[in-house]
Amino acid sequence: MHHTIKFTAFCAACALLLAGCGSSGDEPAPAPVAPPVAVGPEPAPEPAPVPAPVPVVTKLELLSSSARLMDSVVFYGGDAYVSLATSKTEGSGVLRAALPLSATSTWSPVGMGSCGMAAHGDLMLRSPRLKMVGENMWLMQPWYDAPQSAADPSVCTLMASTASFIPRDQDLKVCNDYFCETLSTQDIEQHGSRLYSNAGGGGNLLTSKDSGATWQVVRGAKESMMCYSAKFHFIGDRLLVGGECPLDMAFVESYQLSADGSALASQDKLPITLPDMENRNVQFIDSVAGTQQVFIGVEGGLMRSDDNGRSFSFVIHEPLADGKGYPYIGAFLALKDKPSTLVIGGFDKMHGRPYLAWSKDGGSTWTDISSIVPGYANQAGDEHSVGTVSAIAQDPQGRILVVVNERADSQGRLLQLTLGDK
Repeated sequence: MHHTIKFTAFCAACALLLAGCGSSGDEPAPAPVAPPVAVGPEPAPEPAPVPAPVPVVTKLELLSSSARLMDSVVFYGGDAYVSLATSKTEGSGVLRAALPLSATSTWSPVGMGSCGMAAHGDLMLRSPRLKMVGENMWLMQPWYDAPQSAADPSVCTLMASTASFIPRDQDLKVCNDYFCETLSTQDIEQHGSRLYSNAGGGGNLLTSKDSGATWQVVRGAKESMMCYSAKFHFIGDRLLVGGECPLDMAFVESYQLSADGSALASQDKLPITLPDMENRNVQFIDSVAGTQQVFIGVEGGLMRSDDNGRSFSFVIHEPLADGKGYPYIGAFLALKDKPSTLVIGGFDKMHGRPYLAWSKDGGSTWTDISSIVPGYANQAGDEHSVGTVSAIAQDPQGRILVVVNERADSQGRLLQLTLGDK
């Protein structure tokens, strides 16, 4: 009896404990669980903003200057060379500096040997011109019939072994029944294995097959002419020649060369289509490598051919009077790595100041940048104050170099030209 009571009491106590702890039949519902979220790759960071390109500004930067007139610049054997004209107290000269050039480059005089022209005193200023022809550097300088200049050679070459110039005009000294003279040469060009020159001026064209030791007549005569020296250029086996002879009669003509280039195949002119040139003397003739473009600079204009010099039309054409300018364009450059980019230079006769322009479309349109050239602000009216661009070249580093003279007789400058975006 007592055991039964104890057991019943024990069961009642257990029932109370289970009621306090809960039982499987009375468990609360579990808390809701959120569905799993799909995890993808991390989003890519937003790209950093690309800064707008800095526009390139067209500018000229000074590399070298001289109190004397500076004529030309060439590149040879890892150096740059510039030529200096005579002055009242100094003879002609050539300076050299190592490439690449900078504003701090050191320029040293090159030995002129017997090729230096004497100081002109109160006589005519004379300016030597440098040109690379094939593998050789040639120096061309005007001959002048005066006592102190009678022995000055008109043509020389630089001897690499001695770093000095030597005369090469022995066969350009000619005599007639009355006097002897040396034929002045303004240009030499190599075509095939031959050299050609316009020695003597006028319509003369001479050729040499022995590197200038002797010269034979292709056109004109082996004597001095009273006309301006003709400009000439070769396109395959054709010769283009232009100038003003007789005086006040401008011309451009084309001829066929003989098979060996020693003469004209015929005196008959090849057909060539030209606009009305009026009386505009030819300043240069040149072609753009790898294209059929040929350019001819004339007084107040520029003509272009797109068919290898068989027909021409004006791409710059200023009227003889009442125009915005009248450029004499004598310097021309087509960039080696971008032949559609062209640079031209000379002087504006109407305003008496230097002229510089460039084209990015093969000469169809031109941007005049003359206002950035030293000497542009000179006062017109004084013939000695007329500035000019005398040469444009591209150095082995691909930079454009421009030779400028702030005055007609002095203040030579060698500058680097940077072409802008527009």
